[in-house]
Amino acid sequence: MLNVFLRPLSVLAWGLCLALGAAAQGSDIVVGQSTDLSGILAEIGTETSWGAKAYFETVNAKGGVNGRKIRFVVLDDAYNADKAVENARQLIQRENAVALLGMMGTPANTALIPVVSEAGIPSVGPYTGGQVVRKPLNHMIFNIRASYATEADKIVGHLAARGVTRLGVVYQANAFGKEGLAGAQLAAEKYKLGLTAVSSLANDSSDLDRVVEVMQKADLQSILLVTAGKPSSDFIKAYNKKARGMQYFALSVLASQAAVQALGKDGTGVVVSQVMPYPFSGMSPIVREYQKAMEAAGRKNFSYASMEGFVNAKVLVEALRTVKQDVTRERLADALDGLGKLDLGGFVVNFNRTEHQGSQFVELTVVSNNGRFVR
Repeated sequence: MLNVFLRPLSVLAWGLCLALGAAAQGSDIVVGQSTDLSGILAEIGTETSWGAKAYFETVNAKGGVNGRKIRFVVLDDAYNADKAVENARQLIQRENAVALLGMMGTPANTALIPVVSEAGIPSVGPYTGGQVVRKPLNHMIFNIRASYATEADKIVGHLAARGVTRLGVVYQANAFGKEGLAGAQLAAEKYKLGLTAVSSLANDSSDLDRVVEVMQKADLQSILLVTAGKPSSDFIKAYNKKARGMQYFALSVLASQAAVQALGKDGTGVVVSQVMPYPFSGMSPIVREYQKAMEAAGRKNFSYASMEGFVNAKVLVEALRTVKQDVTRERLADALDGLGKLDLGGFVVNFNRTEHQGSQFVELTVVSNNGRFVR
């Protein structure tokens, strides 16, 4: 009987948390992140959190937002969707976060959709290009990075302009891979470029030999990899052992130094699409601001991942500055909707009530023979 009595109380407590905790009263404005700090994409997760933290520290050093400091709480989910949901609930209930920032991965962000909707908490800059968090429009999800479909469109359009007619696609056997494949198929149809060979690749590369054989038999000019982490380097190395000279293209999830280092000499010439400003030279105000903040935080190794974390944090703070009353989740969501076209210093985002895709920016980079991304 006692359990029966307590169960509705626990439900009531959760409801009260959503209603009262959303106000996030206190001396600090709490922003939460669940990301991969120990799993297969730990480098990306760690660096996105570093970039966001560097920006928040800069803001706090200047007095915070409207006199309140930002407290950034980062939890490790090891790229596990169930753990990401658990972490999100902790950030919402225990930490009273007013926003989630840079939540990692397509599987996690898919699982988080009902969580952020129920709690009425903005999820800003999720680290995924998946359509699942873009369509249909969710009024609590604010995407900053371009979608995988937009990245694939950039790559396939580039290949079509070069006269490539035989393109293969290797996609990871998970939600991310399927999203990227769908984008590639749409782009191929748009540019009238047929996909000569298409194959999935297991997350553990256990079917690597089969996939390499499928691609080899197709007599391809280029291969688009919709893979993340180890499967990317596994495939390129295995294919190069069979035949040299293939031109590889990959989405922005390959834009980490760990991925490049794993490839070694096999990485030279790989083309990677990017959805953030080039972080290695201070040619735009946003990049100079990022580099200065990173150096002040003791982070002298610049990267696309930390650049993305920095941009996400800056967008969030720009919205927070417009909230003149007590910061609540609902008011913050309204503020994000009201940002409109915002130039962050050479990188533009645009949000309104009917459009939560902040940026369409994509450019192509090439991995040089010394393991750097060059334009």
